[in-house]
Amino acid sequence: MKWLGSKYRIIKLVGQGQFGRVFAALDCLSKQLVALKELDQHRFPTQKFLRELRFLVTLNHPNIVSCFGIEHYQGKRYLVLDYYPGGTLRDVIEQGNLNLVEKLKLVADILSGLNYAHHQGIIHCDLKPENILLQLTNTGYQAAISDFGIAKLREEINAKSQELGDTGTPAYMAPERFYGQYSTASDIYAVGVILYELILGERPFSGTYGELMSSHLNQSVTLDNIPFLLRSTITRSLNKLPQKRFPNAQEMLKSLQLAIEVVAIATHDTTQKQVREFQPIS
Repeated sequence: MKWLGSKYRIIKLVGQGQFGRVFAALDCLSKQLVALKELDQHRFPTQKFLRELRFLVTLNHPNIVSCFGIEHYQGKRYLVLDYYPGGTLRDVIEQGNLNLVEKLKLVADILSGLNYAHHQGIIHCDLKPENILLQLTNTGYQAAISDFGIAKLREEINAKSQELGDTGTPAYMAPERFYGQYSTASDIYAVGVILYELILGERPFSGTYGELMSSHLNQSVTLDNIPFLLRSTITRSLNKLPQKRFPNAQEMLKSLQLAIEVVAIATHDTTQKQVREFQPIS
């Protein structure tokens, strides 16, 4: 362990992305664990640093990571964030130890946070399992959206020139994102990919950047042996045309919640049937 200034004691490295590293640290004043996000000044210049800070302090929702401020130490800059000991959604996918209802509830958490962000005029632009953090509660995992490093404002959608740099992660990008366009519908598409991956254990498309681009633009998803409501939710969220996806995150959330209810009832009925079948004969 090492000290960062006089206030934080770094415990361990918990993540590393294209723009920097994330550490778990102890706030020696509050005695609480926090996350320190170190952002490389060359790959993540001051303008972008302040932009992400602005987004994070603007957003106040249980399904979005909170930011408490910034720290400067030995020429490096850190965002001070909530610490999530449950890891990331990527960890859950790789472990494969959640049932279907638990997985769907995590996606519902994502949509709840996303709906709030969209109402604040903020489009995330890089939703993927690595950017979804998990907190263990009395009722199971709770998900929170993190990493608004390349987020955009809704008011910038109609700007004359949209940047082609920092476009996001190709495996989760909506077709229009490959042409530098984005909207709230682009985020909904990314959630659709996450939902697909959670249920089926793999992404709908894979390959090189060019192969992914071609697939997202032209190839339909294959959904076999999936309950109807879930199939329709995924299919609509992954429509190639933004205007044919869910009109907003709230509508996708409603569709998913209905699917959760149906799956929960079916699971309960199956469990009850199994219990009756294995009742000992007196």
